[in-house]
Amino acid sequence: METKKERMAAGCPYFSNKMNACGLSSEGIYLPPRVHVLTYCLTPVYKECSIYTRYIPMETNGADTEANRQSNRRRLDRIPKQQKVLIRTCSPEGVVVGDFAEMAVTLDYNHKGMRITVSREIPSESLLLFDFDTDFLIPRLQGLAQLRWHRKVENNPGNIEAGLVFKDRYSQKALSLAMDEHQN
Repeated sequence: METKKERMAAGCPYFSNKMNACGLSSEGIYLPPRVHVLTYCLTPVYKECSIYTRYIPMETNGADTEANRQSNRRRLDRIPKQQKVLIRTCSPEGVVVGDFAEMAVTLDYNHKGMRITVSREIPSESLLLFDFDTDFLIPRLQGLAQLRWHRKVENNPGNIEAGLVFKDRYSQKALSLAMDEHQN
């Protein structure tokens, strides 16, 4: 029989069981009804929740197939600009862990994520701490991202192209505002 602790581990990472609140809504605190909590928040099907699909759309489009990953990548406008960004493996709290550290270069980015090139492979499904330099839209922007995909660059097999999705709301909100400024 599944224990309460195991059931919670399989549930939504954005749900606070202590507060009975969803941490995804940017419009304030969302207190889902009990039936919603039992159906989505505390179960492995949390990715089918309407709130989750609204705020984390890249993770909710069905099976994790190459076709879905390719179709998910270009739904949003991106700024095609090369910027240096330091990426390091980290814990969910943003504490650097492991020995992966690499200076990457962005190919493009938006408020949901960035496409980068690196010279060595990023460990699969890594949570990454990223740090931009002072010449970025938001100088010294730091945040959390997760590796979504990677592949070798066809014309330069020594480089790897990777897609990262931002996992912290501060980065998403800050880049959304910066992109609005950039487009105006």
